[in-house]
Amino acid sequence: MAANNSFPFFDLPAELRSAILTELLVSNTSIILHDSTFFSRPLFSPASFLNVFLVNMQMYQEASAIFYSQNRFTLNAHSHRLPVHLTSRGGFLSEEGQDARRRIRSLNLYLTRVGGEFERVLGPALSDMVLNGSLRALGLRLGPPSALGATRAPDPDMVQRPPFQALLRLLADPYLEKVELLAWKVHLTVFCPFHRKGNPSIESVDDSGLAILRNNPSWVELDWRAMVEVYGPGEKIVRVGERKY
Repeated sequence: MAANNSFPFFDLPAELRSAILTELLVSNTSIILHDSTFFSRPLFSPASFLNVFLVNMQMYQEASAIFYSQNRFTLNAHSHRLPVHLTSRGGFLSEEGQDARRRIRSLNLYLTRVGGEFERVLGPALSDMVLNGSLRALGLRLGPPSALGATRAPDPDMVQRPPFQALLRLLADPYLEKVELLAWKVHLTVFCPFHRKGNPSIESVDDSGLAILRNNPSWVELDWRAMVEVYGPGEKIVRVGERKY
């Protein structure tokens, strides 16, 4: 007679099941949703959580709640254009991916540029994740520029254009509890007045109009609240119940 090697997992108390699933599914490093070769290969394999999700419906409900709410996710959009698989059927930015997107609580986003694709695709998806979903912590890193855009002259008026205005509205959303904005050490001079105070650095401007930090880390934190105050559209988003007449 074959031995029964199954374990009655769902007979355990809910608190113990949660502790076990947290140990299995919460990664010490950010989970890469898409990588355009900027990062090293993650150690956390997607198969490790998919196998847990596929046990049965109750397991999926309990495990996915922990997976999406307690992990930090990274979308590396450092390519000049968004990869097709992100927006095609079943992709992270597709209609089919909406339910999963809305369950993410913490997201890092790497962008080469804030252009039309941000205004049309990324911006609306992120705003929906905040308003209709669980997104409460957003880290955004701008740059370095892609090789395809390297020959373009820097656009000092970028912050006044609709895509960047959409970004400022997103950063100022009051439902976001934690926001971080960083720029690559080579960046537009329009960002220079908004450097967070830190270690002294030597900054110069090259012939193309780009600022270069010489003795600073690769990324410099920007005061996004000050940027919203100076360049924002002037339309303040408020929480429901906070509006005053």
